[in-house]
Amino acid sequence: MNEILSKVAELLDYAQTYEKSVWGVCPFHSDSRPSLMVHEDYYNCQACGAHGKTTQLLDKLSGHIAAPAPDRFHNPWTSWLKKESLGNILRGAWETLKNRPSAYLRGRGIPDEWQIKLGIGMRDDWITFPIRSSDQKIIGAVARAGEGNTASSKYIVPSGQDSNMIYVPDWKQFQASDIIYATFGIIDAVSLVICGAGSFSTTNGKRLNNVEALDKVRKRIIFLPDRGEESNAKEIAARLGWRGAVAKINYPDDCKDPNDLLVHYPDKLREAIRGNNGVDVVRAFRGSIWVNT
Repeated sequence: MNEILSKVAELLDYAQTYEKSVWGVCPFHSDSRPSLMVHEDYYNCQACGAHGKTTQLLDKLSGHIAAPAPDRFHNPWTSWLKKESLGNILRGAWETLKNRPSAYLRGRGIPDEWQIKLGIGMRDDWITFPIRSSDQKIIGAVARAGEGNTASSKYIVPSGQDSNMIYVPDWKQFQASDIIYATFGIIDAVSLVICGAGSFSTTNGKRLNNVEALDKVRKRIIFLPDRGEESNAKEIAARLGWRGAVAKINYPDDCKDPNDLLVHYPDKLREAIRGNNGVDVVRAFRGSIWVNT
């Protein structure tokens, strides 16, 4: 752990330290359980939405200066879960979307029938994605800002949810695939599924501190990161041993991630995925593949 995170761990109440992050009680609101996630360069509270540079947080904790007040943001899960169980929330959101599928997702190349099939929902201008275990039990969720939602945090999870959960859009397809594609974005993972690939996404951005989340996956896992995120993917892939690999895609000028490829080059992406060996995808877009040795 680097110096700045070590200092944060000393000052943060109920700090839990990991290799590349620290979790603790958020100083910006009345936090009953560790909700503040701190990385070397930034911090983010998954309950109240407070976020900013880690250096500013360190100044706040040291009592040197007051850190900037967090944006006025309310975690929608907090109010939803006061009234209903997680399962009921996701079921109701899915029923809402069935009657009126997301125009935003449709514009991102996700057809209405796939939105419904994958259990995606809509509630209060948030798009909800259920996180299921391999036996189809609801174990978590992610909400994404939807149409007309100007929230500063794009993806939000319930307070206290394990940050190392992975989102698998379709477990049946995941288990039937010889190669698994990994992304740092929920919609990127959905994009690959509708092209015929087994895929998953992290639920904590470009990070996955606990690789044990993938211990039972005894298949080649190829990361398809956004443009410029290859180094983050390599860090995780290297910890996966023989399973880990990273595709460096030469994205066209109008694309930066797998979902953009689906929107602008759907036939080309589907044809590349059909080979399901990873190399086909990078060849299709004149890229290369890094394999951990």
